[in-house]
Amino acid sequence: MGFTWLVQEYFMSVFTRPIVGIRKHIVHAPRLFAFVFLTLVACSKTETPVVQVHATIGEAQAAAEKKELAVLKRLVSEKYRDAQGQDKRAIEAVLRYYFLRNESIHVFTRIQSVDVAGSDQAQAVVFVALAGQPLKSAQEFERLRADLYRFDLAFSKEGDRWRVVRADWRSAELGDFL
Repeated sequence: MGFTWLVQEYFMSVFTRPIVGIRKHIVHAPRLFAFVFLTLVACSKTETPVVQVHATIGEAQAAAEKKELAVLKRLVSEKYRDAQGQDKRAIEAVLRYYFLRNESIHVFTRIQSVDVAGSDQAQAVVFVALAGQPLKSAQEFERLRADLYRFDLAFSKEGDRWRVVRADWRSAELGDFL
């Protein structure tokens, strides 16, 4: 039951009714066209690199909360290296340990910036709060004893996907999230 089905059903309901009722549906035509236009724009593959990097960060957040190591592994490049000399396998081990150590993980992110260089390189600064209970706002961080981090991420576009090639992190302050 995709978008095509929805449009087809709408048109069938409009144009198979008696002609007396068609005036009512003509009034709704601008709404339908606006809906179709917005849906096509939203589903288009012409997202900017900044939007794509934001989506990758969102995908990582959702995967971390669900402890989906396989998804997170796909988001890290085989070329990954960081200042501590860790590669992709070392990061996978860190994630696995963190998932085993914590019964539940709730992630709150604030993306400070995403800068794209060329068509295949990007840098992002992301503030991340981690807690064992849901985090709805920064005001809850102290009460829930959330761990606060600043991540400086480097992305590279590999094929059709943005992947992390470097990550540096350090502790963050509550003010970074406000």
